[in-house]
Amino acid sequence: MGRQTATLFLWGDFLDTLYQSPSQKALRKKFRGHQRLICKTKPIYPLGVEREYQRITDAYMRILSQTLKENIPAIKEAAKREKLANQRTDDMNDLMAIVQQAFMKMNADVEKRVEAFGLRQKIGLMANMTRKLSVKEWKKAVKSTLGIDLLDDYYLGEFYRSAMEQWVDKNVSLISTIPKDTLRKMKDLVQGGYTSGKTTTFIIKQIQREYSIEKRHARLIARDQIAKLNGDMGKQQQEDAGVDEYIWSTSGDSRVRERHKDLNRKRFRWNDPPVVDLKTGRRCHPGEDYECRCVALPVFNIESIKLPWYEEGGG
Repeated sequence: MGRQTATLFLWGDFLDTLYQSPSQKALRKKFRGHQRLICKTKPIYPLGVEREYQRITDAYMRILSQTLKENIPAIKEAAKREKLANQRTDDMNDLMAIVQQAFMKMNADVEKRVEAFGLRQKIGLMANMTRKLSVKEWKKAVKSTLGIDLLDDYYLGEFYRSAMEQWVDKNVSLISTIPKDTLRKMKDLVQGGYTSGKTTTFIIKQIQREYSIEKRHARLIARDQIAKLNGDMGKQQQEDAGVDEYIWSTSGDSRVRERHKDLNRKRFRWNDPPVVDLKTGRRCHPGEDYECRCVALPVFNIESIKLPWYEEGGG
């Protein structure tokens, strides 16, 4: 290398140093000459929030359970009287009228208790808890990998507020009608059971079975929706930061489905989700599949990083 060429290289290095903040130089050192750097920590899945949401759905479903306990005895008593009356047609009509009145009362009771429960507010708290944990884990990932402290306020911006509002609206829609819809099914079970000559014991067991099914359904919604919100938050945080690739990471337990095990530790792009169902060709990112607790480990690119720390001039 000639003396003049060497001087030009040294001058170029000087200009780079002059126009490069100390934080940017420190950032490049983290990459050790590489263009991409895989996150050094794995985000924690919000399992505690998921469990809290399930406790809320359990409490919400107890509205129906309590209403049934208060009103079913009257139906059982009417059925007992009808049986002692040798099943005369007019007695059966009386029983059906009592069943109709009982379920009308139960419907009104459920509606009143649902209104007092404050479901939207409770679901809103779940959204905020998920957001806070997501931001905490994201800040920890950036700090441990890049040595940067992120600004908190950025993740209270319009997108994040809008995303949480939409999630709350969807969850209220999914859960709010379960008690009344279940009560309607139970009414059909009771009327159909007595009309076809089923015993009260048999009908009560059917009601209990229906209640258990719907309670599990509500719990599954809670589990699935926390996973989806956590996944959506993580995706937006990474894309906002200029991250275009991630490493798929499972929770590593017995609940992980086989296809997700195949995707574990593999690299994907945010604009090209992997196939999660080989039969249908359905594609998803971590957290988007049904009840998926997988997370995306960001792959930082030194050429595209645009963290809110930079945009706001912090550091």
